[in-house]
Amino acid sequence: MTYSYKAVLFDCDGVIVDTENLSNNLLRAMLKEQGLVLDDQTLHDQFTGFTNQENLRNAEAMLGKALPANFDQDYRKKFQALMDETLEPIQGVPELLNKIQVPIAMATNARRQEMNFKLNKIDLAERFKIRFCVEDVDHGKPAPDLYLKAAAAVGVAPKDCIVVEDSVAGIRAGCAAGMRVFAFSETVPADLQLAAGATEVFDTMQQLEALLNLS
Repeated sequence: MTYSYKAVLFDCDGVIVDTENLSNNLLRAMLKEQGLVLDDQTLHDQFTGFTNQENLRNAEAMLGKALPANFDQDYRKKFQALMDETLEPIQGVPELLNKIQVPIAMATNARRQEMNFKLNKIDLAERFKIRFCVEDVDHGKPAPDLYLKAAAAVGVAPKDCIVVEDSVAGIRAGCAAGMRVFAFSETVPADLQLAAGATEVFDTMQQLEALLNLS
């Protein structure tokens, strides 16, 4: 199917940078040490793409007790070390971005310091001059605030924007904003993404190029 659009709005983690597996594996291991074992579906449906604070609240509710006071600090420190060692753009992303001729923007549930670090690390900060993080809105994903803010910044109506996401929370955010969502299924199961409202799913950036009529 051919889609018309006037802007493309990107998530960051799991779409531009290969952090989703890093963060998921780390969070799962640290929560297991606290007695909470997460299966793949629970991890993707209830933790992937949400803010750290939401994940901590969710984990505590499942555990029925508070996590250690230093849990979030330890998680961020370990995650930063992993990114320092291994962070790369997802295969095909730089080539994809070079082909897009309409305005683009980033909207992520990450904090500003983390977002800027990732983009600088993979040399894409200049490409995403318009970018918003969770600190820029009252409500992070799955609320639509981030994507609505990004659409306003590029001057394009929500109905003319395509969102590129991977997580259930992000897909719900894009749909709530009145946008079509193309979901990257390399890590998150496609059936979960379609159930969350994704218009299309794809496994490679080359497939996304075709969906965007770039190839």
